[in-house]
Amino acid sequence: MPVEIPKQIGKWSCHKLECFADFIEAYARTLKNNTCYYLELYSGCGSCIGKDTNCHIDDSEIRALKTGVKFAGYIFIARDSDDAENLKRLAAPYQEDNKIEIITGNCINEKVLSQLFDLIPRSASSFALIDPGGYRSLRWTTIKKLAMCGSDLKGNKTDLLIIFPLEMALLRNLTRPECEASITRLYGNHKWLEIKQAWADGEIEPDEARKRLVELFEAGLKELGYRHITDFEPKFSSPTFYHAIMASDRDTAGKIMEETWGKPRYLPCELLYDR
Repeated sequence: MPVEIPKQIGKWSCHKLECFADFIEAYARTLKNNTCYYLELYSGCGSCIGKDTNCHIDDSEIRALKTGVKFAGYIFIARDSDDAENLKRLAAPYQEDNKIEIITGNCINEKVLSQLFDLIPRSASSFALIDPGGYRSLRWTTIKKLAMCGSDLKGNKTDLLIIFPLEMALLRNLTRPECEASITRLYGNHKWLEIKQAWADGEIEPDEARKRLVELFEAGLKELGYRHITDFEPKFSSPTFYHAIMASDRDTAGKIMEETWGKPRYLPCELLYDR
């Protein structure tokens, strides 16, 4: 299937990007000595267009590059070569003042992920945006490798901001037998089957199933040793398409997420939009 550049997005994705822009700006301001690396495992082409408005919108990669306080380096993994080339073009104006690396490949591939780790200096801090677009693209082994790849000088693991694809991806396919293997890869275990069975037996309602699916994923992050897990459910649309989950050893990251994802906002192409 040909790559669509710029990619089309709906209003809920636009809202997500606006929230992320505020988050990454606030997060960058907490950095000290410019020693933190920005990682994005599911990078796209760098640009989007609204489905209903034809409004051109910067994707997460460019928004990260635009922060007032800069990261020590930026590493993007783009699965498609066309996406990688377009992202390279859009990132070029920021190349002079920033260290930018673009890797082409699938982040679940051991060699691709090793390329990313090789670009991060020992004991440097790192922040990773994980926005897979669907649960099939995300595997627990990838999460675990990021958490275990090393700690900074203060013992902090890689900060993870995970856009957890709940409503239109995971929940919709929970009871489909052909999806069992991919859901197990997402969680790294079979515990989710208990939730599936309780739902199928009528013991729990869909809202309770949603809650338990998110809590199970968060429990895995706690088992990896993260000291702070923050889960935010955006209220932009109903049903909620995703949960924003922050895993960090720092006590400030979760607060920043709640403040930036929770505030009222207008979207690009809306009358009162201002950025």
